Amino acid sequence: MVVYLDAIWALNLFIDACLLKLTALMLKRQTSRLRLWSGAVIASAIVLMLFTPAAFIVDQPLGKLLYSALIILVAFGFHRVSIFLQNLAAFYFTAFATGGGLFAVHYFFQDASFYASNRFLNTTNYGDPISWITVCIGFPILWFFSKRRIDQTVVRKWNSTTLADVRLRFFDICIDARAMIDSGNKLTDPLTGAPVMFVEKSVCGERIPKALFQTDGRQFVSPELSSIPEEWQNRIAWIPYRAVDGSNQLSLAVRPDQVVIMFEGKKIECTKSLVAFVDHSLSPSGDFSSILHPDMLLHGKVIDTAS
Repeated sequence: MVVYLDAIWALNLFIDACLLKLTALMLKRQTSRLRLWSGAVIASAIVLMLFTPAAFIVDQPLGKLLYSALIILVAFGFHRVSIFLQNLAAFYFTAFATGGGLFAVHYFFQDASFYASNRFLNTTNYGDPISWITVCIGFPILWFFSKRRIDQTVVRKWNSTTLADVRLRFFDICIDARAMIDSGNKLTDPLTGAPVMFVEKSVCGERIPKALFQTDGRQFVSPELSSIPEEWQNRIAWIPYRAVDGSNQLSLAVRPDQVVIMFEGKKIECTKSLVAFVDHSLSPSGDFSSILHPDMLLHGKVIDTAS
């Protein structure tokens, strides 16, 4: 029997890289592409190792555990024992979850009588065709499904009372605000996909042009461009949305130079976002003066972590 190690190794390399990426997304770990792919190369090397005298290293549970620890060490580094163990446990969780899903899909579709007589599907020299189809098509689908579930789980943990501090910068203007993380805020720019956050006038003072503020409860009227300073005009975006009464309306938003969110001891920079200014209070009790889009936290970049 001919074994195509190159194809098997390449497939394992892709799968291991996806599992490590999913682990990083689950735990919000920051790792470089070089470290992630280096870990994937080491993980996929086990396929080649099985055909060498060194196969005994990964032939026992202890050897497999130590080999997994090496993969995590290369991919994520070592900071503290607790963090290292979290990374290792999450890696096993994602591997078992996706592996179990693939096994279930393979078991559901496996029917040797269907493809045994089919010349197109009869690829016994390359392995079970259903297995290849399951892995090549099923794994990306399961990976995407798992990532979506992880994102939704994280969003659900942020209830309506979760607050964070946020700093906005426009030119040399810095605005500090207390923000509520609103999991129901789904407003994004349809062209760029940038999430939209809201900031009330009380924290802006006179530093933001009055024409950029949207009034409360009334349809937004497009301001004259001449009433907006020229340096702000290139930052304007019109965001369509559906109002409570079902009518289609437009909201004016502005692209900031920087948005930094202080949340759970971390400084998170949102590199792609828009800010909509309102002239009314967002919190009746005054607990917050801004509303954040959850994607700003989910996809933001951690630039500093409190010790």
